Amino acid sequence: MGVIYHTASSGEGPVKLFVGGLHGREGDYTAPILEELALSAENDVFSELSIIVPRITRSSRYLHVLSEKYYQSIEGQRLVHFIEKYKPSFYCELHAYGKESYFMLVSPEREKQQGVPPFVDLKDGVLLGSIAPILRRRFGRNDLCITIEIPNWKTDEVREMVLELLRIVLGGKTKEGTIEALRRLYPRQIEIARSLFHRYLQSGQ
Repeated sequence: MGVIYHTASSGEGPVKLFVGGLHGREGDYTAPILEELALSAENDVFSELSIIVPRITRSSRYLHVLSEKYYQSIEGQRLVHFIEKYKPSFYCELHAYGKESYFMLVSPEREKQQGVPPFVDLKDGVLLGSIAPILRRRFGRNDLCITIEIPNWKTDEVREMVLELLRIVLGGKTKEGTIEALRRLYPRQIEIARSLFHRYLQSGQ
């Protein structure tokens, strides 16, 4: 699994958990970004406790995080352990996808087919969306739970953009304040995402 980074301060703030490398060899793309986030956080601690896990697994059989089977696997149980241990109110998953998966991830039919809203393309193929319904039930209704998907064929090109998003979440004091900071960067896209998130929560998923 590798290094787990903790940042802490004496100030009060939401507990935050950032995770990457949840399945397959995805961590090859996401871990370097989360490691950079952790190193930058060492000099500027934002919240009471932030936990950054660059890789849940180094290499494993690919099981989709929307599947119950994932949470029965070693890596799925490891992820749930972190959530139960730290009880974060801010939770962010960083994933990487291939070109062939783009249209499936942003398809308007995704909610009907997979029980989760489509991702919103913020810019350059960096996608923002909900976490798996199975996992969302472990959080409070007012917790901030997001997934960021990065295109695995151009991680170097989008690296700074993704780090900017992650730093906004890392520095956020409240859910609404964090969403507002994201909206200032991507107003139209965040409004679409908020609408999808709201409908998703209202549906009871």
